Amino acid sequence: MKNMLFLTATPTVGGNGDALISAAMEEAKEHGAKVHLIHIREKRIGFCRACYGCSQTGVCVQKDDFMDILRLAHEADAIIAEAPIYYNCMAAQMMTVINRLCCTFACKTYQVGPKKRVGMFLTCTGSEPGEMKRHVRNILTLPSVNRAISEYRTEVFTQCVSDSTCHDRPDYLERAREIARWATEA
Repeated sequence: MKNMLFLTATPTVGGNGDALISAAMEEAKEHGAKVHLIHIREKRIGFCRACYGCSQTGVCVQKDDFMDILRLAHEADAIIAEAPIYYNCMAAQMMTVINRLCCTFACKTYQVGPKKRVGMFLTCTGSEPGEMKRHVRNILTLPSVNRAISEYRTEVFTQCVSDSTCHDRPDYLERAREIARWATEA
């Protein structure tokens, strides 16, 4: 049985990001996966301080919810994450989680565990999909992050002009399900 972690960075309860993650989670469950959902909006996660207090142990000195998220990421066979795009950049909530991965590369003896498939959903109103995929690639191919990833896929959902756009687009929900099927295959 696959163990899958779903992360959503949308600040909007019940909005586009939640709709996409829900569709993907349902598909993963139908394929026998055990799923765990984290709404980043419900977590207390501080910004990386670049203090390198983690460099000896791999444990961040901040006492917040990040280390629990990292533990679940290590336990997962696959991860699907969602983030809205604001001003042509991934939302700060998701970037904060990514920046906190510092503890996984600052500590030279840190063990990242087996590589996993990672799916990324981005919702936006008018950003160009190719540019957004390059943005994700630039993050996920960093040596510090990439050493834990076997493969990744990015789906960009454009024209999300209201909180219900993805709810009302069966083609968007199917694309989310397809990423879940892909993630459960390996």
